Amino acid sequence: MAVAIVQTDALVLRSYRLGETSLIVHLFTADHGLLRCVAKGARGPKSRFGASLEPGVRVNAVIYRKFARDLQLLSKADIVAYWPSLWEDPDRFARAGAVLEFLDRAAYGEAGDAELLDLATQSLASMSTASHPALEAILRGFEIQALKFLGLAPELTSCLECRSPLERGGLFHPLRGGLLCGAPCGGDGSAFRISERARKTLLALGDHTPASMESWVMERYPGPEVSRAVERFLSAHLERFEGLRSSRVGERIESYARSPR
Repeated sequence: MAVAIVQTDALVLRSYRLGETSLIVHLFTADHGLLRCVAKGARGPKSRFGASLEPGVRVNAVIYRKFARDLQLLSKADIVAYWPSLWEDPDRFARAGAVLEFLDRAAYGEAGDAELLDLATQSLASMSTASHPALEAILRGFEIQALKFLGLAPELTSCLECRSPLERGGLFHPLRGGLLCGAPCGGDGSAFRISERARKTLLALGDHTPASMESWVMERYPGPEVSRAVERFLSAHLERFEGLRSSRVGERIESYARSPR
């Protein structure tokens, strides 16, 4: 079977041990989507990979790729960008981990998506410097915009049934994929009401860049409504999505860090 040598930008999603000296690395690549690779000797004392295979590092990777093989061979990974502050703070850690975990679960297959890779990179960069209140908005913005790239964006501008424009919030139906006007459409028990402020916030999260969200005024951000809508939508439409482990780990670290000693 022929082997192709490919060079592509990629984001390291996670890595774990293989034998005494090697690693299995999950990469989200610009040209070939999600690839699982073996990095031989990556844990050895003279590893040529250095710190390039840490989660959240953007690299330029050289991969020996054989079609129809589950594990590819990673030959080289040069660091393009990384953000140490993401792993030094529980809040940043939780949100950055959620971005990486989202890609690992949702972007399966080998269809490349350079725009989605750039969105994830920009989100991590913004999370490394943004104020703590803005971190949640940057994460939700990433999730909504990533859903657009995957062709799964929720309908937020008109009623799913009667197509009338929405201007006063509505009934959010995760399984059906967006909002119902509520009068007369809706009412099967699976939908829940969100306010007009939450609807407009969800729309804005889908349009603004991560960098612009760093300056959002968060005092009136409808966080619980937005989080509920996004998480219920992800659970309804993404296979293997039952909440993100990184969020739960971040909450536990934050709770431990703030507990009295």
